Amino acid sequence: MGNYPPHVYLIPEDRRNEQLANGFVNHYKVDVRRLDVMPVAGGWSHVLKIFEDEYTQRLRENPSDHVVMLIDYDGNYDNRRKKFEDAIPDDLKQRVFVVGSKVTPEAMKKVMAKDYEQIGLLLADDCFDGTETTWSHDHLKHNDPDRLQMVNIIRPILFG
Repeated sequence: MGNYPPHVYLIPEDRRNEQLANGFVNHYKVDVRRLDVMPVAGGWSHVLKIFEDEYTQRLRENPSDHVVMLIDYDGNYDNRRKKFEDAIPDDLKQRVFVVGSKVTPEAMKKVMAKDYEQIGLLLADDCFDGTETTWSHDHLKHNDPDRLQMVNIIRPILFG
């Protein structure tokens, strides 16, 4: 087991989710040494497979690590959420988070009239400030259970 500072791995489903993540990372208060945006997975099912194949063991070996999976729910929140919940082992549930747009980042971008990186930056603002201005948007409010848990667990890691 490693003895090093907590770390967060973010696995984006696609390029748009990666751009959201990059906007978040670019927030002036994010400690970039504590967060890695991993390569684009190429679909939500690939995010899940990567998590199962690579990160379950990593999390068990490094109890200070966390994973955020950034996906599109494609208008199918309940079914997709259940697939992820079923795949996350019970002993890791407190350190693994699944968040994403209700439909797609493209739909969210259109409604919010902002680019992906701007949206990511606004999400980081909310995390840093302890607000939910952007997170409460119709395309994101379904993430509340994970968001509330992330505020308590991930926020101190990323925003010191």
